[in-house]
Amino acid sequence: MKTTGAARSLTGLLTVWGLTRAFLLLCVLKAVVFPGPDVTTDVSVIYHDWYTVLRTGTFPLNDVTWQYPPAAALAVLSPALLPFLEYTTAFFVLVCLADLVTLALLCRAGTRSGRSLAGAWVWVAGVPLLGPTVYARYDVMVTAVAVAALLAGVRRPRL
Repeated sequence: MKTTGAARSLTGLLTVWGLTRAFLLLCVLKAVVFPGPDVTTDVSVIYHDWYTVLRTGTFPLNDVTWQYPPAAALAVLSPALLPFLEYTTAFFVLVCLADLVTLALLCRAGTRSGRSLAGAWVWVAGVPLLGPTVYARYDVMVTAVAVAALLAGVRRPRL
């Protein structure tokens, strides 16, 4: 069976994504020690505390660290989707999943006629350059939504 250049490129893309994201997960799960400060405390302490308050049906009203739009609560509450995992672990797994969704969207767009996988490669190479901090914030979740919206806007401008 003959492998096309596009299939090889997708295979390479997924391989690099898998290796770099496994490393990021190992870092935030503290199986690998990354030099510098512990970047996971925002999730394990701050986000978890907000999660506890948000589950009661209110925002952390007296918490000066809550300076986010109301929709940010969805990212903070998202680990409830994986109740079989501890909050912090579930959060990291969901960030990784959002990372994969973003890659899938970029790959889908890049494999269309006349397009390239350059955007997907920038995503695969750029995200790990931010180090473990990228998985210890909810920014990747928000980025997945933004990429989906931008790609939908390109294909369906009226949308």
